[in-house]
Amino acid sequence: IYLTAKSLHPVSSASPTQIPNWNLKADYIETCNCDYGCPCNFSGFPTYGNCQAILLFHIMSGNYGNTKLDGVDFILVQSWPKAIHEGNGTVLLLITNRASEEQRKAIRQIVYGQAKGECFALFAGTFSHFLEPQFVDINAKIDGRKSSFSVTGLVNVEVESFKNPVTGEEQDTKIQLPKGIVWKLADAAKTRIMRITSPDLNYDHSGKNAFYSVVEFKGP
Repeated sequence: IYLTAKSLHPVSSASPTQIPNWNLKADYIETCNCDYGCPCNFSGFPTYGNCQAILLFHIMSGNYGNTKLDGVDFILVQSWPKAIHEGNGTVLLLITNRASEEQRKAIRQIVYGQAKGECFALFAGTFSHFLEPQFVDINAKIDGRKSSFSVTGLVNVEVESFKNPVTGEEQDTKIQLPKGIVWKLADAAKTRIMRITSPDLNYDHSGKNAFYSVVEFKGP
């Protein structure tokens, strides 16, 4: 995915001396409105001209300075009117209500690009609309291509494997991107359900593209 590095976030980023060392390793579920495989990974442009995505990060291990991030879940609901790298996107951050105040602050700093780090800082530069973050009850089930996550009344996502149309056997389809920004190797899947219902973001792209991967990020 081709992204710009210019930050559009309305809150000033912390200076390098204020940013602690941080890292995280997470189960990652990616769903979007593209056809299977998502052409953004190859040509940089989405199937239908715009991009709408719902992502889950289940942090297995990590820290932001002295703040442990183990077990924290957060969801990113994203929408761009054109390709991601063309910007003017909207993002809604949903953080588990089980996170402490320190953990909530750390996730906000990371996701909004204020803590640097290549992936999140690059994506932050494609957003011009940052919706107020919400602290919610995230119900996540991590099981590779059979993972699911939801927030009652707001988000519902279930992914599933591709199946051989003749034998019914589940397919072990993977995509490898050695220079990928988010993931280097992912299990390809599809959504059984993928929807968000909110005043600002409202869409249903069930039956479209999905990935499962384990991702690692660090900064600053």
